Amino acid sequence: AVVSTQSTGEKRQAAMARLGEIQIILKRGIEDRNIELLKSGISQAEANYLQDDLSPDYERAKVLLERLLKIEKVKKNIMELKRPLIAELKSMASPPIPVVKAMTGAFLLMGERASYLREWNNIVILLNKTGSLSVKRRVQDLQVESVTEEQAKAAEDTMLGLTSDEVYEANQAASLFYDWADMICYEYKQLKEGFK
Repeated sequence: AVVSTQSTGEKRQAAMARLGEIQIILKRGIEDRNIELLKSGISQAEANYLQDDLSPDYERAKVLLERLLKIEKVKKNIMELKRPLIAELKSMASPPIPVVKAMTGAFLLMGERASYLREWNNIVILLNKTGSLSVKRRVQDLQVESVTEEQAKAAEDTMLGLTSDEVYEANQAASLFYDWADMICYEYKQLKEGFK
């Protein structure tokens, strides 16, 4: 077995020497909302036992990383939606109100006009788009930073009072779009309030 020749004080001194470097990584990860930088900064802080020394950046980075990973998970679930689930959503002639509100909220965040989304047939048209205009691609590509205040407010107002469970009971695919839209609205507020 290899015995460490560094004393506790020497280890602490070496860790403290990296403090500035790790703090820069954390701050940049928070500022850029970059998952890889956040993971790197957090793991380096923990490996060097610098969590307390890097407060509050360390805590902010952990909270932001958790939220960003949740958004990525929902995006992944949307990308992996099976055709029959999307087909079921598109085939609804008169969908339940939670489905309409969830899909309207999601498309508002993607920049569609509220007046266009009043008709369910227009939502179905948007669901039928392919390539770079496909709903899956638009969800994948949307960045919170590109959402306008008007879009976020309209989506939030449209989905007000809905719950994920309520939408899920009406339609499984719509519930994923609701979860995504709800998270994007929350992230928009965090970004606007400066809580990266």
